[in-house]
Amino acid sequence: MISEEHKNVKGIYGTIRLKKHIENKLKIVLNHKLIRRYKRILGLETVKRTKKGLANMKSKEKNLTNKAPYLIECNFNSEKPRQKFSSDVSYIKCKDGILYLSAIKDYFNTEIVSFSTSNYNNIDLIKESYKDLNPIKDSIVNTDQGSVYFAYEYIELSKTLGFTRSMSHKGHCWENCPIENWFMQLKHEWLCQFNKLTRKEAEEEIKKYVHWYNNERIQKKLGYLSPVQYRLKYS
Repeated sequence: MISEEHKNVKGIYGTIRLKKHIENKLKIVLNHKLIRRYKRILGLETVKRTKKGLANMKSKEKNLTNKAPYLIECNFNSEKPRQKFSSDVSYIKCKDGILYLSAIKDYFNTEIVSFSTSNYNNIDLIKESYKDLNPIKDSIVNTDQGSVYFAYEYIELSKTLGFTRSMSHKGHCWENCPIENWFMQLKHEWLCQFNKLTRKEAEEEIKKYVHWYNNERIQKKLGYLSPVQYRLKYS
């Protein structure tokens, strides 16, 4: 059973989270020492994340008059859904070129509320990736200082959807770490299990991961619930 569930979650969970996963799914309580012992006996290794591979494409062409203040001030907590978000663009190296991924993460329950992929890192990618954002009044979306977030079209998008723009300080990647951490999770929990994918294959795997991450991947900080389970329970 331990081996099967370790396989089902693709080796992503450590001992404690695997214990909680088995309790939630199978309603069976196992001692964490027993799980750790059997993982060692069976050679079940937990996927380890590194910082390698996380990157962003930046452009030097920016209209600095469109710069927004850093409203988040490293407070990554939110009292209700759709109030504070973290957004950015990352890239995945594929067999047939680079696939760009833009995603938005809700601070309340770490849910990926909207995302999109494209062969190009441009404003069209950003607009498409915000299609499911659905912010509430006074919502804040924090980004880095990538050129797309200085664009006139992005400013108009913020007005149309009704959110306030926030920008991390230049070179301070930790100020937008919620979405940066998620990109790292995607690459080192999911995409790393494959040899290089085509862009089309990568798109499909990203969709699978987002669905699994939102609906099934339990998190310690959420009381060992998935993001969707946490939102339904506490909002």
